[in-house]
Amino acid sequence: MIKLLKRKQTLLLLGAWLIIIVVIIGDSVVRKLYSRFGGLDEEISLAEEKLVRLNAIVKQAAAVDAQYGKLIQGYKNIQDTESLLQEIERLSRKSGINLPNFKPAATKDEGLFKTYSLKIEVQDDVTSIAQFLSMISEEFKGANIERLQISAQNKNELPKAAASISAVVFKE
Repeated sequence: MIKLLKRKQTLLLLGAWLIIIVVIIGDSVVRKLYSRFGGLDEEISLAEEKLVRLNAIVKQAAAVDAQYGKLIQGYKNIQDTESLLQEIERLSRKSGINLPNFKPAATKDEGLFKTYSLKIEVQDDVTSIAQFLSMISEEFKGANIERLQISAQNKNELPKAAASISAVVFKE
């Protein structure tokens, strides 16, 4: 009977140790799963925040496209230096400016856009020249007057203006 009691005690002790080991292992497994799922909740929250930001950007896509359309509207007819020269000539006729000499200077391919350089000579009164150069800047948003030199030989002669113009044209 003592043997049976000792055996029961040993079995109870062994059972208790087994239960303790199972509880410890179970606890560590549950903790790992909880931490994993807790991390997933955090990742889901971050992903939802990113989705909200991206959704706001997508909602503004129409406005961005409209702005882009306005920006390149003046460049639609310009694919090369010749078409840019034709547009400058059209503007000179529109403004009534005498344009005795205009020619291309250089073209640079910059990847997404091209930069065209022109040299023009204009002969008219200073106000008309200023209005013509202003029309070029308004018509072609990417146009810059890099150099302007105004000269007149005598008082009776209309002044001549020589200008270097660079225009940025986006590729399609």
